[in-house]
Amino acid sequence: MRRLAAGLLAMLAMLAMLAAAGCGAGTPDPEAEFQRDMASARAQARQSLPHFWESFGDPQAGEYDFSLKAAFTRRDGQAGAEEIWLHHIARAPDRIIGELASDPRHLGELRKGAIMEFQESQIVDWAFFRGDSLLGHYTTRVLMPRLDQMQADWLRSLLSEDPDGAD
Repeated sequence: MRRLAAGLLAMLAMLAMLAAAGCGAGTPDPEAEFQRDMASARAQARQSLPHFWESFGDPQAGEYDFSLKAAFTRRDGQAGAEEIWLHHIARAPDRIIGELASDPRHLGELRKGAIMEFQESQIVDWAFFRGDSLLGHYTTRVLMPRLDQMQADWLRSLLSEDPDGAD
């Protein structure tokens, strides 16, 4: 009986150690948490993309400045994609066209104002104004703590409380 009890205690101790290791015991990884939050923001933006397209196709009074953030394959020889905002959006059944809203860092010779063609599957975020409130910007909301205080305060004053504008 003592052997069984000792064996059970040893097994419970081992399970506790494995559970602690599996639950991320130790030092938290802020970069991993940031990447998870960004992935979640992208997923939420993509899920709510029909809301963007509805307003884009039939803007109500006070809805303007429609923008999309899309991922483009890097052109600097490195793996991965650069996510960048585009404005002056046009949509056809088989493609979307937009103008780069800023200078990209990893897209070769492309500069702000370049016309880009992309697919809906490349969209990672969206935005538009409703009155003086900026809707969408799911990824921007995750980036806020990494911005300098003045920039964060300015953006906070524009962003709607709810990204979909239900506030």
